[in-house]
Amino acid sequence: MGGKIQPWSGGVPLYDRGFRYGQHVFESIAIRQGRALLVPDHLSLLSISAKRTGIPCSRNLLAVLRSFLRTLFPGDGMLRLYLTAGTGAPGSKITNSGCYLAWEAMKFPNAADLKRGITLFSLPLPLGGKEWGIKVGNYAPHVQALQEARLLGAEEGIVCNGQGNILSCAMGNILVWMPGSRKNGVPMLCTPTAGEDVRTGAVLSWVCRHTPVLERKLRPADLHRAVALAVTNSRLGVMPVAMADGRVLPDQARALTLAREYLRKLIPES
Repeated sequence: MGGKIQPWSGGVPLYDRGFRYGQHVFESIAIRQGRALLVPDHLSLLSISAKRTGIPCSRNLLAVLRSFLRTLFPGDGMLRLYLTAGTGAPGSKITNSGCYLAWEAMKFPNAADLKRGITLFSLPLPLGGKEWGIKVGNYAPHVQALQEARLLGAEEGIVCNGQGNILSCAMGNILVWMPGSRKNGVPMLCTPTAGEDVRTGAVLSWVCRHTPVLERKLRPADLHRAVALAVTNSRLGVMPVAMADGRVLPDQARALTLAREYLRKLIPES
C-alpha cells in the first residue's frame, strides 16, 4: 500500500488467493452522514480475524486505515475492508497480504423501520462451523442461513451449532432480554457466550460497553421465554425484533429504546 490508500480500477486480481480460494477476512463499516462508525472496533476485529487465519495485518496497515477512516465520505453507505492472502500457491506461506476497500451506497433503517421491527425464525439445521465467528471469504453458510430464513417467511434466521446452542443470526448478532427474577422482575439482556464459533461484531461490542450484557448459553427454547430481542450489525445498527418463530415479543419497547440510544450516541443529528 505504500503508506497510503490508492484508487485501484482493476479490482481484485484473479490470481490473489482472496479471490481464488476465499482466503480473506473482512469488516463492513457503516458510513452515516459522511462519518465512519465504530472504527476502532472494526479494525480490532479485522486484526483478530487476520491473526486467527494467518493473514499478516501490520501495525502500519492499521495506522493507514485508521487515518483514512477519519476522512469524510460522500453520503451514506457501507465501506468493506478486505484483507487477503495475496499471491501464492495453495497452502504456501502468506508473506504479502493484499488490502482492498469497496464502497457501496446504501439506505439505512429509518425510524419507522425500527418501530416496525423484523421477524426471526429458528433454523432447524445446525449451520455454524468453527469459522462461523470469523468474517472470512467463504461466507456461503451465512448466505444459506439467510436464504433458509426467507423461505420460512422471516427476514433473519437464528443459527445454532451442533450442540443446539445459539450462535447468532445469519447476518448479525442477537440480543435477548430474558425475564427478570422474582425478586426484582427486571429483564436481563443476554447474548451468546463468546467462543471460536460465535459471531463477533462491532455494534455488539458497543452495546456491551454501554449497557450490562450477560454472556450465557442460549438455546431456541430460551427465545420462547424472551421478553424482547434485537439483531445487531453494521447496516442495521440495533434492530428490534417484532416476532420470533411466530410469537410476538411482549416488550418490544426495550429493544427500540436501545436502538434509539445507539443512533443518538453515534449519530447525534439523527
